[in-house]
Amino acid sequence: MISLSGFAQFGESIDTSKYASYRLSIRIANNRINADPTNAEAYLQRGYYKDLLTDFDGALLDIDKYLSLKPEDASVYKSRAKVNYERGDLKQAIIDINKAIQLKPDFYEAINDRSTLYYKTGDYEACKADLLILLKRNPNDLSLLLYLGYCESKLENFEKAISHFKTILSKDSLYKEAWSNIGYCYFSLGDNAKAISAVNTAIKIDPRYPEAYEKRAQIKISNGDGTGALEDLTKALSYNPFLVTSLNNRALVYMAAKRYNEALGDMNLLLQLVPPSSELLTRRAKIYEELGNKELMEIDLQLAEALKATEGQK
Repeated sequence: MISLSGFAQFGESIDTSKYASYRLSIRIANNRINADPTNAEAYLQRGYYKDLLTDFDGALLDIDKYLSLKPEDASVYKSRAKVNYERGDLKQAIIDINKAIQLKPDFYEAINDRSTLYYKTGDYEACKADLLILLKRNPNDLSLLLYLGYCESKLENFEKAISHFKTILSKDSLYKEAWSNIGYCYFSLGDNAKAISAVNTAIKIDPRYPEAYEKRAQIKISNGDGTGALEDLTKALSYNPFLVTSLNNRALVYMAAKRYNEALGDMNLLLQLVPPSSELLTRRAKIYEELGNKELMEIDLQLAEALKATEGQK
């Protein structure tokens, strides 16, 4: 993925082994602030360590205090975006990163972060615009081209996406992500033969590449090859047991094969990894019905009905 410079990823495990040293650093910053309440760097130091302790509100208060003293510091708006990203407020993170770029238009690290924020919020046109700025500066960065292809895929501009992926392959013929996503694009265009060929190449390059097995399974499902799809989905999950699309698709294949106990196992894990939706709960209710568990079926159907009302408001 395009990296968010210094940004932690959602769901990333937290290392608590250094918490004692972080708290000591906060005490040192407190002493500096008590000695001089206008010491901007001390607020920034304290905010930095509060962020590491996941005290995001406290970190933002300190960053805002710093910015009240030094309002033209673009790098600190980038830091503010980082904290808002970590607390899950991507909209505010974009506002912060835009302020950083407004103050420093050639702040390419911030433009890179903004492109990722746009991608994560589904603003693929804005993401493309930032990627093109970054590519003009660094035309040999293949990860930028990859994400340009991803954006075009999300916008269903599959021919454009294929063109970007092929440009990557002209520079690195073993770039597995490009091969795999060319396969996805051909599949989306209805050319399953070219899709399988491209994905097979990705798997040949890296036989332990779960996303490629997942894509090949989708093509096999489209071709009516449930057995082959099940083999590929199981292979994908053997390399990444928490690949949610593979869990979802394998549950569907198991249901089609009337293997309801196995389908239930995948659905239960899936619902631990993603927020529950009316669709997923209705599907699990169907599995419970086939297994003769009417009580759990009714519970899931009631939850699904309650979720439908909230989903309709989004």
